[in-house]
Amino acid sequence: MARPREFDPEEAMDKAMRLFWDVGYEDASLSELLATMEITKGSFYKAFQDKHSIYLAALDRYDETVISETVRYLSDRNLGSGRTRILGLFGKVAELARRDGDRMGCLLCNALVDKAAEGGETEAKLQAMVLRLENGLFRALMERAGADEVLSRETARGLLSIYLGLRVLGRAGLSAAMAGDCIRQVERLLADPRA
Repeated sequence: MARPREFDPEEAMDKAMRLFWDVGYEDASLSELLATMEITKGSFYKAFQDKHSIYLAALDRYDETVISETVRYLSDRNLGSGRTRILGLFGKVAELARRDGDRMGCLLCNALVDKAAEGGETEAKLQAMVLRLENGLFRALMERAGADEVLSRETARGLLSIYLGLRVLGRAGLSAAMAGDCIRQVERLLADPRA
């Protein structure tokens, strides 16, 4: 009879995700993962195979929680117009930066610049997340009467760049003044009714 697992896989995955989020793939050693997840080496290998597989699972977890929630927020017409929702998203990120420096930043941003993102399944997962965010912004922009598809796509990509930049600057200790400047740039991008 097999022994039951001595840990909660969901909780262990959340802890692993936070470690990768904080230090990146390269700097997260196996011993640090085991300590953070509070599991034994044997349990780790039975449940997760290796460091790379748990990293991919952590990216999936981030996608399921943070990215999906962001896309849902951008799609929820009960929260106002597409413009209102986009400004609300940027306001939330700016508030995180103002309140606590947003020192964790965004796992997606951190992973995009990590060496582990170079090629293969990891890169494909990251690109899919970026595209989902872009498409969420695009669909919110396309709700406007008379919206131009090409201009809306370009605007969505500009907004995505500001979003990712804001998250990176938050990790670096973004000042309140910089957050305000980013929000004003978003407002300028949203000012063209065709976008």
